[in-house]
Amino acid sequence: MTSRAEKVDRFPNKININVTKTQNLKSPRAEPLTVILRFEYNDGQFSESGKFDVTDGSPRQVDHTAVLGINATDSIQVDDLGQKPVLITLLEAAPKDKKVKEDKSTPFGQAILDLWPLLKKETQFSVTVPVHAIPGSFLETQGEQNQPHLVVNVNVEQPLIPVRDQFHTNAAHITLEGLYSPPEAWLAGGTSFVYTAALPIPLNEDKDTTVVFTNGTLRAPADITNKQKRWPDARRVLTVNGTYIPGHNINEESIDDEQGELRSKDDREFRTNSEKTKPQVVWNIERRCFLLPHGSQSLQHQITRAPYLAVEVVRTTTPTAPRGKKDDDSGLSYHGVAYIETAPLLYPGATRSRGAYKIVPYNEAEYKSKTKRSSNVLDEAMRIANNLFDRSSLTTTKKDTKLTADKPASSSASASASKKKAEAGGEEVVATTTDAQQYVDHNSHITIDISFDRPIIEKRQLSDLRRKISELVPPRPNYPVKVNSSQKAVEDYHQQIKNVCSLILDEYRKVCNDETNAEASVPNDQKRRKLLYELNSTGKYFAFKEQLKHSVIKIVREKFLRTSKFNNPDELQIFISQLYVFLLDEMHRSLNKTLSIEEPEPVPPLRNTDAQLRTFALEAESNGDYLLAANYYKQRLARNPNKLRAWLDFAAFHLLVNDLIKAEECLKECIAIEQTNSTALMLIAVVNGILENNELADLYFETVTAGDSEDVIAWTLYGIFQKHIHNEINAQITLGQAEKLQRAILKNEEEQIAAATHHAAPTSDEKREEEEKDRAAEEGLKGSDNQLNVASKTRISRSSKSNKTKTEVSTARKSVDMLGYIEPEKTHTKKSIYLKAAEFLLKYNIATWAEKTLAYEFLTNAGKDYQVEIALAKAKILQQDFPAAETHITQALSIEYDNVEAWALWGHVKYLQLDFEAAKGRYQRTLVFGDKPSDLHTVYIRLGAILLSEGTESSYGEAKEVFLNACRFQPTCTTYLGLGIACYRMNQYDDAEEALTEANFLNNQNAEVWAYLTLICLQTKRNIEAEQSYKYAIKLDLPAGPLMDEINSLQRQVGFGDPSF
Repeated sequence: MTSRAEKVDRFPNKININVTKTQNLKSPRAEPLTVILRFEYNDGQFSESGKFDVTDGSPRQVDHTAVLGINATDSIQVDDLGQKPVLITLLEAAPKDKKVKEDKSTPFGQAILDLWPLLKKETQFSVTVPVHAIPGSFLETQGEQNQPHLVVNVNVEQPLIPVRDQFHTNAAHITLEGLYSPPEAWLAGGTSFVYTAALPIPLNEDKDTTVVFTNGTLRAPADITNKQKRWPDARRVLTVNGTYIPGHNINEESIDDEQGELRSKDDREFRTNSEKTKPQVVWNIERRCFLLPHGSQSLQHQITRAPYLAVEVVRTTTPTAPRGKKDDDSGLSYHGVAYIETAPLLYPGATRSRGAYKIVPYNEAEYKSKTKRSSNVLDEAMRIANNLFDRSSLTTTKKDTKLTADKPASSSASASASKKKAEAGGEEVVATTTDAQQYVDHNSHITIDISFDRPIIEKRQLSDLRRKISELVPPRPNYPVKVNSSQKAVEDYHQQIKNVCSLILDEYRKVCNDETNAEASVPNDQKRRKLLYELNSTGKYFAFKEQLKHSVIKIVREKFLRTSKFNNPDELQIFISQLYVFLLDEMHRSLNKTLSIEEPEPVPPLRNTDAQLRTFALEAESNGDYLLAANYYKQRLARNPNKLRAWLDFAAFHLLVNDLIKAEECLKECIAIEQTNSTALMLIAVVNGILENNELADLYFETVTAGDSEDVIAWTLYGIFQKHIHNEINAQITLGQAEKLQRAILKNEEEQIAAATHHAAPTSDEKREEEEKDRAAEEGLKGSDNQLNVASKTRISRSSKSNKTKTEVSTARKSVDMLGYIEPEKTHTKKSIYLKAAEFLLKYNIATWAEKTLAYEFLTNAGKDYQVEIALAKAKILQQDFPAAETHITQALSIEYDNVEAWALWGHVKYLQLDFEAAKGRYQRTLVFGDKPSDLHTVYIRLGAILLSEGTESSYGEAKEVFLNACRFQPTCTTYLGLGIACYRMNQYDDAEEALTEANFLNNQNAEVWAYLTLICLQTKRNIEAEQSYKYAIKLDLPAGPLMDEINSLQRQVGFGDPSF
């Protein structure tokens, strides 16, 4: 009894396959067609229906249920459901002959049923499967439009995979497409050889499962390759269409999206040529491997231990022995291996790896080193391939077909000499022959696609990442809409004052009416006394006090936070005095709102806008006055503490002065304001990377790439960070994603340019000729030397009258509203991902990582690029490595001599090295060009300062022109101060005073502005104004020096201006 129970329990899971009816199946003759359904699975029959008749093709009820038993706890049997379909063969039952004991049935059609949905959480499904015609049967004449179908219902009592394990299971889809650029010796063999590939997959903890791809066919370039995927196990499949998996096709994909070895420009050309002009071995087989929970863990452990998956490729002679028996001479040759790097599949969220991989000769030492396996899987693969080999072709023809008639067949003689018997020990040892070396000589490669239903390592959800960031940096709460209690108490007090005031006015009107009826007029003082008498005598005064009492109590509690008695009388008196003053002030405010008929004066607007303060701060940074720059940034934050841009700029300032801790705090404020801001997340990730807080940096990078998956800079910086922590595999994947997005952006830009060019109106020949004539006339009028023209303009400007200067100063003052304008940067559409990332880092003063990013630019993109040299120069300037910066600038100019950015940077380098004469020449060269640098404002200020320091009449005139241009471009206190100094030195006191007044309006805390105003007042004999200006200059700590000495000397000369006299 026990043995029988064990036998029954071998297949506890029952799959019920019910064929309900047939559709469009009709008899080819006048009499009915007797049909039998035979059910086969895994090269064996497990059920057969009874006979039923069909006639005219109308739906015919069958209602036959076939039961397939499996053991769902056995990983091998579960895996078989993905690679082995159920075959439903339709047979025509022949009339029974009395002389023959058994009926003879003829198969005429076959349907393929895929049981894969049962492994995907399904317990039942219905499907209509087509019936494919068996060659030679009557179904071939019906055509595809009249193809018969079977309606099949499949169900199981319980899920094959328990609910508790469904989330931990996975499925691998391995598609081997083909072998390209095969050895030339294969061309002479034709169809007399079998091509097999094999690789091990860990489906369970005990032993790996060998996945075998057999029945590969060698095809000529002219053959049309069906791109539909085939079943790996096609045994007993009697139709050609039945070998294909329904709905599974191989789609054309870009090489840019692959992760294989052959992805360079030369490799792409070679692959295209080999795929279209050379013979190839075609498999197009998809092997589905279902991984139970322990199988998923084993696969992850195997990839972690050995990141290479070995795909062994071999050629053998066509088997002649029956299935299950081994051939005496299999003719095994061309044993090669393609090593697939599977480590990218461990990237969080990665589900696919597709590419072309080179085939190299099998080497045991290399194989063991890369796969960490003791031996190969060739013997096991040959055994499985012998069982899977399609022997149906052996009965059709045994004649070899040569693909090319002009290829010699001499190399095929060594095909059967791949194995030799070792006399000592009797073991078979694979000989190292020259046949496998032909893989390398011909650059043979395979294309394989490995995908998973779910990632091996799950990617953290964006909601989880943001929740973790919210725990690190809590979002700043919004201001409550409801008015707080203290404000409510004051408003109630105002309302009660208004009500009492209305009642008192009513009483006063009664008094006035009584006096109006009297004959004699009464003075106002007597009316006031009468009103007070009425209020006190009637008790209305105390009633009004009681009406105000409750609102005053609320003010004491909510505004002054006093709820207990006073123990100290002095403290009580102080409190009463403060409360009395507060109540009186609030009473006056309420009465002014209630009784005043005049409009209140509007609050004057802020003197400087946020954009102006930002410009002032950047200007102070360029001048090296970091305290003043910090002051401007704090003013911006004080005005609007919830403005993200202000905090980002303050973080960039702290990064400039290398205060990473404060920079991180500013970036946390940015994230608290807007937790999805990609710029803040990228910057705080980089800062944490610099501080070696790698876990936090990875969290921030993962959040920004998950939230904005198309941000090229974010993916690039994430890749640089992965390289920084020596995670080369993840770095390769993230940088590959950045390159993919960059190619999409460039393609989109090219399409937009092409569309714009296509829609642009063509210029007529006559109009083109007129434009050329006008251009030639203009060039004839211009001088050959552009610097001469600039000098002429400068001399003309210096000889202009004073009233013109006043007009220009006034015009510059009106341009204050345009302070936020920044001249657009010259765009370069061909920037690489590293250059874009470096420019982003330099924008926020992160020089070390910018330099690291540009180093990868040099490694990846060979050749010189002036944009890279300019970026490196900026990084060196931030690091105060001026000689290195000058080297990169000269390299950039050697590539593009008229680059205005390089000339401006060269001037900055010379200025910071205190070589003012060289800086002056380079700044003047910068202003000659038609294009302007991105930091034109800094060029104006520094060139003007150099000209003022020369102290000559001509230099003052040139400085005046420079500062006028600076005021037109971006008016600041410094530009107007420089203009005022130049005018003062040229004895143009009215112009100087107007310019200095503008400077004082923009910044009244500049001691130098007050000092020059003092000099102008002394020169124009204004005693009181001179003293006031001098006092402000002293109050603002005007340093001792030439300017102070000049003021004191002039004060002694004119005899006034110093209050200490």
